[in-house]
Amino acid sequence: MESILVNANSESIQDMYDKVVSGYNNAPASATTEQKRKLQQNKLNLQNSIQSSLAYAYKKNNPKITHFYNNIGYSDVPIWALFEIMTMGDLGYLLSCLTYEVRDHISKHLSLNVSCDTDRQLIYKYIYTSKDLRNAIAHNAVVFDTRFRNIDPTSAMKQCLKLEIGLPYVNFKTIGDYIILMCYYMKLLEVSKTEIKAFIREFEKITDNYRRAVNSNVAGIVIHPDLASRMNILKNFILNLEFSQCLLCIISINWGMHLRMHT
Repeated sequence: MESILVNANSESIQDMYDKVVSGYNNAPASATTEQKRKLQQNKLNLQNSIQSSLAYAYKKNNPKITHFYNNIGYSDVPIWALFEIMTMGDLGYLLSCLTYEVRDHISKHLSLNVSCDTDRQLIYKYIYTSKDLRNAIAHNAVVFDTRFRNIDPTSAMKQCLKLEIGLPYVNFKTIGDYIILMCYYMKLLEVSKTEIKAFIREFEKITDNYRRAVNSNVAGIVIHPDLASRMNILKNFILNLEFSQCLLCIISINWGMHLRMHT
């Protein structure tokens, strides 16, 4: 949202459409006519989706929306209020419709590994992936075998996690890969390392309890054989981050002492 506001230089939803959403008139110079038409159609679909969400929220007397429509001091709903009523699916679609420049701005602000994301699609592809898991949990569906997955991961989605965390492969065919993605995003969003490690421990505890509760043949089918090794790689990734931060802290302290001694 911050990137959209900065790049649109406005909190108006209409300015967002005009300045940071891709359409026929602001498509990349290399885009074909058909590609420009597709971008414009996506933009129109986005506008229709947002208007439907606002209309539904108003119908349900959502105070986050009615406040602006029923107050003579406002002419429209601001972008930040729109974000209050968006679903994960809405968020993913909005991100997919943004111009390359804005998606690049968001990706770099989050410190995503853009070396393997030429088209800057990770910011919304990962949201779609998380949405599938979130919806399955919300509806009390089965999640251990990832049957909830609705999209196939792109090479960039797999390569990013492989490079960042040091995994031999990523395919999102096991629940472990979703745990890894959650931890990676918690790291990007600067969640404390203590909280991330607690999340991993809780997952491992649930897995161990299940393993002890069922027949070993059943456990062997449900729990992927290399889950433990992948969790260890993930924990080492978290620990290495802590070590790097401690090292930077020590360097900073020593440098500060050096400056004081020579001034």
